[in-house]
Amino acid sequence: MKNNVYAKNMNLLRKRMPILAKALEASSGSDCEYIVEQAKNTSMTLAIKNNGKLYQVHSKYNPQREAVGQIENTKLVNPKLLLVFGLGFGYHVRACLETLKDNIFMVVIEKDVEALRAAVENVDMTDLFMADKIRWVIGVPEDDSYAIMNSLIKQSGIAFQLFLKTIQVFHHPVVEKIHSEYHRLMLRAFREAAQAIIFNYGNCPEDSMIGVENIMKNLATIIKNPGVKDLYGAFKGVPGIIVSTGPSLDKNVRELKDAAGKCVMISADSALKILLKHGIVPHAASSLERVMPVAKMFQELPDDFKQQIWLMACPVIRKEAYDAWTGPRCMVYRAFAHFDWINMPKGTLNVGPSCSNLAFKILEALGCDPIILVGQDCAFTSAEKTHADDAPSVTNLKLKERDLIKVKGNYEEFVYTNHIYNLFRKGFVTDLAQYSGTCINATEGGAYIEGTTLMTLREALDRYCTKPVDTLENFKKHLHYPTESEIKKEWRNFRETILETRKEVEGVIDYCEKGEKLVAAFEERLAKESFDQIEDFLERFPEADLNEVHAEMTRARGKIITFGKYFNLYLMHIVQMIIVKFEMDFNELPTLCQDPKRCKLQAIKLMKRWFPTIGDVCRLSLNLLNSAFDDLDKEFGYLLK
Repeated sequence: MKNNVYAKNMNLLRKRMPILAKALEASSGSDCEYIVEQAKNTSMTLAIKNNGKLYQVHSKYNPQREAVGQIENTKLVNPKLLLVFGLGFGYHVRACLETLKDNIFMVVIEKDVEALRAAVENVDMTDLFMADKIRWVIGVPEDDSYAIMNSLIKQSGIAFQLFLKTIQVFHHPVVEKIHSEYHRLMLRAFREAAQAIIFNYGNCPEDSMIGVENIMKNLATIIKNPGVKDLYGAFKGVPGIIVSTGPSLDKNVRELKDAAGKCVMISADSALKILLKHGIVPHAASSLERVMPVAKMFQELPDDFKQQIWLMACPVIRKEAYDAWTGPRCMVYRAFAHFDWINMPKGTLNVGPSCSNLAFKILEALGCDPIILVGQDCAFTSAEKTHADDAPSVTNLKLKERDLIKVKGNYEEFVYTNHIYNLFRKGFVTDLAQYSGTCINATEGGAYIEGTTLMTLREALDRYCTKPVDTLENFKKHLHYPTESEIKKEWRNFRETILETRKEVEGVIDYCEKGEKLVAAFEERLAKESFDQIEDFLERFPEADLNEVHAEMTRARGKIITFGKYFNLYLMHIVQMIIVKFEMDFNELPTLCQDPKRCKLQAIKLMKRWFPTIGDVCRLSLNLLNSAFDDLDKEFGYLLK
C-alpha cells in the first residue's frame, strides 16, 4: 500500500511540479527523523524527532478533526491569501481548502524536503498537488528566499497579486516549534517581495501616462530601428561587463581599459560621462528612465563618442533623449502589454527597475557568461556620497540621513542604502535566480547581492577576459535595419490598429461616464434622505438597496476591465497598474472591517474615484492616439499613396 501511495503521488508531482519532484529525488537526508504510525481512526499520523526531542505533529486519534479545529481556532480574517507554515501530512492544508473555499490562494512553506518525502510515502497527497489554488515552497535555502518568493508572486499572475494586501498566516503549532526562525525569515521574504510588487502599482493617471506618452512619441523610432532580438545568443560564452555609477567605481574604473576587445561592455547611461573621462568606450549603453535629464546627459557627450556606442534603451525614455543620441540605436521592450499592441517585435525582456537591471537582461539574452558587475553598489558611502566622482548632476539624490537603511555589505558587516536602491539590488537577486551562468560582483564595495561571486575586477579580467572579441562587428552583422518595404508594411498594419483602438477607447469613456452617473445618483439619494452620518446610514439605509447599488456599480466596473481586444492591449498597459492598485484596495476592505454593509459603502466610495480616474486616463490616451496617428501619417503616409 505504501509503495502504491508513493508511486501515485510522485507520478502526479513529476507532471505538475517537476522541479519539486527532482529536489525530492535528489535529497540525501535531514536533521529531523520522521516517525509514522497509524492513528485510532486508521489515518496515518506523524511525529518528528529533532535534537533528541520528540514532537507529535498530528493527533493519534483523529488528525483530520484536529486539523479542522486548528483552522477554525485561528480565526483568520479575510484569508484570501493564506501562508501556511509547516507541511506535516497536509491535514491542515486540506482543512484550509475545505473550510476557506471562497477565492482562497495558499502558499505552503516547509523548510525540510524530507518532510515532503514522509508525506508522499505515507498519505495520498494528489488532491493537494492538483489544487490550482496552492503554491508550494519546499526546502528553499534562506539566502534564496526573496528571489523565490518574488518569482512565485510574479509567476502566479495578477489574479494572485490582487490579494497581496490580504495576507493571513497559519503556523502549524507543532512544526512552528521546530522551524520558527526559518518561518520568520520566509514570512519576511514573502512580505518584502509582495511589497516590491505592490510598489510597482499606482493610481496616479499622470504618472502612469508618462511612459506611454513617451512610447507613442517614439513610434517612428521603433519602426525605423532594429531590436535586441536580432542579437539573441550571438555572444554565447563571451564575458559581459556592466558598468554602473556606484561610489566604488572610483576604485577600479581604470582597470576597464584592459577589457577592451575581450568582452561585451554595457554602460548604464549615467556612467558614460565617467568612462569618457577615462578614455573607455563601451559597446552599448542602457537607458530606462522616462525623464528629461537623460536627454541632457546625452547632449553633453561628444558625437564621436556616441557614434561608437549602441543605445540599447527601452522606448519609454523621452523622444528628446533619442534625438540627443547621434549614435546607433537598438530597441528593447519591457514585458508590457502596450508593446504587444504595437505588434512590431523587437525583443521583450523581463526587466527590473533600473537601467543596470536592463543591462543584465540584455547580456543574458545575448548569451554572455560570465556577467561581471562593476560599480553596482546599490548602496551609498554616505547621504552626500551616493555615486562615483564625475557622475552627472542628475544622479544627485539629495538624501537625508533619515533616508538611509542598513543592508549586508560585500566586504563590510553593513552598508547604507535606501528603499529604492535596495529594490534595484533585489532586482538583481531575482534575475540571478533565473540566470544559468556565473555572475561576478567586481564592484569592490557596496551591498551584497545574493547569487553573485565576489572578486576584484583585476582578478575577473585576468580570469575571464582573455580572448579577442569583435563585438561591434558582431552587432553590425546581426542587427537588421528595416527596409522601406518593411516599414511600409508595418505602417499599413499599425494604422488600422490605431483606428480600431480609437473606437474602443471612446466606448470605454462612455462606460466610465455611466459609472460616474451611478455614483452621483446614489449620493443624491443620500442627500435627499438625509444620510449625512455613517452610523445613521448603517442603521437606516435598506441593506437590499445597498446590495443592488453595489452590484450594479461592480458590473459596470467589470465591463470596463474586460472591454474589447485593443483596449486590453493598448489601454491595459496604461490603466492596469491603476486597476490592480484599486482591486487590491477593494479586496483589503473585509480585512479592515468585518461589517459587510460598511465594506460595501467604502467600496462605493472607492468607485467614486475609480470611474473618473479610468475615464481621465482614457481621455488622455485618446489624445495620444490622435497625436500619434497624425505624426506617423506625416512621416510614413507617403508610403501608402
